[in-house]
Amino acid sequence: MELTKRTHISFILIIVFIMVAIIASFMMFETTVNEWVQSSSDNLRAKQLDIQLLASFFVITLLTFDVLLPIPSSIVSAFSASTLGLGLGVFSIWCGLTLGSCFGYWVGRYSDKFLLSRWLKDDDHSKAQQLSSKLGVGALIAMRGVPVLAETSVIAAGIVRFPWIRFIVTTTLANLGLALAYGLVGAQTETETPFLAVFAGSITVPLAALGLQWTWLKLRNRATSSIALSNTELSKTERIEDVINAEFSLPYRYPVLFTQNAFAKHNNKLITLLGSLHSSSHKPKVMVVVDSGLVLAQPDIERQISDYFSWFNDSAELAIAPVTFAGGETGKQASHIEALYQIMWQQGMDRHAFVIAIGGGAMLDAVGYSCATFHRGIKLIRMPSTTLSQNDAGVGVKNGYNLFSAKNLIGTFCPPHAVVNDFALLQSLSERDKRAGLAEAVKVAAIRSATFFEWLEEQAEELARFSPQASQYAIKECARLHIAQITRAGDPFESGSVRPLDYGHWSAHKLESLTDYALRHGEAVAIGMALDALYAREIGLLSQQACMRLLQLLSKLGFALWDPALDSLDEQQQPKVLAGVEEFRQHLGGQLCITLLSELGVSKEVHELNISTLNLCLNKLKAWHFDNAAGAH
Repeated sequence: MELTKRTHISFILIIVFIMVAIIASFMMFETTVNEWVQSSSDNLRAKQLDIQLLASFFVITLLTFDVLLPIPSSIVSAFSASTLGLGLGVFSIWCGLTLGSCFGYWVGRYSDKFLLSRWLKDDDHSKAQQLSSKLGVGALIAMRGVPVLAETSVIAAGIVRFPWIRFIVTTTLANLGLALAYGLVGAQTETETPFLAVFAGSITVPLAALGLQWTWLKLRNRATSSIALSNTELSKTERIEDVINAEFSLPYRYPVLFTQNAFAKHNNKLITLLGSLHSSSHKPKVMVVVDSGLVLAQPDIERQISDYFSWFNDSAELAIAPVTFAGGETGKQASHIEALYQIMWQQGMDRHAFVIAIGGGAMLDAVGYSCATFHRGIKLIRMPSTTLSQNDAGVGVKNGYNLFSAKNLIGTFCPPHAVVNDFALLQSLSERDKRAGLAEAVKVAAIRSATFFEWLEEQAEELARFSPQASQYAIKECARLHIAQITRAGDPFESGSVRPLDYGHWSAHKLESLTDYALRHGEAVAIGMALDALYAREIGLLSQQACMRLLQLLSKLGFALWDPALDSLDEQQQPKVLAGVEEFRQHLGGQLCITLLSELGVSKEVHELNISTLNLCLNKLKAWHFDNAAGAH
């Protein structure tokens, strides 16, 4: 505890030292540059108005792109104020700084599309989130007047989706104070401490505005209190109803570990993880639930689990021998979940206990729902055992089971406490199951990362052969992009209607039910993505080249982009799969929102699908599939 406190103090001292060094260097630098500003200002003041307007436009442009250009905004602003005069100079500075703030916010807001895969890591986003949550509006105001941090603050605000209205009001007021301060400093370049004057100016106007707002709220609250007091004299039926708004936020954080042979005696990652997550004084009680399909494929898995916990008996208690749970969509039934409830109740599993669920995505969905609802939530560690679950379902926050022939009709949003991806669990998978998982890698690359999509194209042959190196990289990158979408897109529990991670899924879910789940989820998603790509091409949203690249990649990976169930017709002689559009609309709460591609790596939401066009695209997909199959032979 003492070591942690000392570390925090040392870290704060280092930060303070760096800040003082930056500020001191700029004070010295700006004081020196005043002489140059003074010598050049007389020349431009003597020029004609059109020259001054051109200089004003130049200043605004420089300040707008100051986020990317290595040009000190303080020098540009001081030069503008001293050469263009107080009026035009202040206006130019204010416009440039405000546009620059908006541009910086935009750079941060869309960094996941333009910067994430090459320059920004997950830690950078976490640091930006921490910076925003700790500093807030007050720091955003103050940092406008601090060199270097002025640009960093607006980019960080964009990365964490700082509320736009609050951001633009705050920065506009702060920039107005900055512009006025620069105007005064520029008009009197003999000022010895220009930095302090500018910094003070950056906080004067917004603080004055905040003060006025605070005064107004106080006066309004007093008036409201007076009215409320007078209402107490009214009869109960005439009183104004009070509303109490309860609001709180709760951060979620869970590690996603990658390892090999998690239950080997030499591998202590799992037991160390349990210790780090456990909050009670006694050793954690653990119950392990294993997918029946994994038990059939790896009959020794249950013995490995029992041996592992006997080796580490001092650190964790295995409550019961590993429990087998039905895998696949057939296991996502209320009866199976009720049976699991009974076992957990008999074993005395409480909210300090852990359930380790080892299996495919469907089994993790069902066990996850059980854990989220038993005792209102007990600790869950997921160990996905399929390619699909390691790169998609297993690292997400959804749980559920099927009811009334509807997939995931009953469910919760409840993040796991941790995810352990053990690549050794994939060794016994069939080629079909290994391939099915690659569909989600193509999906997340298609909607979020052109760079990853290009890598998939380059490594298609290696991935089709299930090369361990290529497959493991694809799983890690897909999991990273999936988690980035959940944690940074602003809607982890899907309260809105946008579902970018469901690209290709409206038809895939329907196709799965039409085949009575004989078709793997990944296989259905591959067909769904191909159909949606053809639709986007047909309506002019996606280029022919990009559409064909997607279809060809899926084909190279070994996916068949047609299934006989697509030929099934309803009573109106319409393809039954098209009923998936209306079912998806109901799933979203009434407003249809379908993710399509505008280019590889960039998605776009549409709110209607034309059934005639979808029919046309189904025919084109069928023709493409059989032409491609004939060409392969």
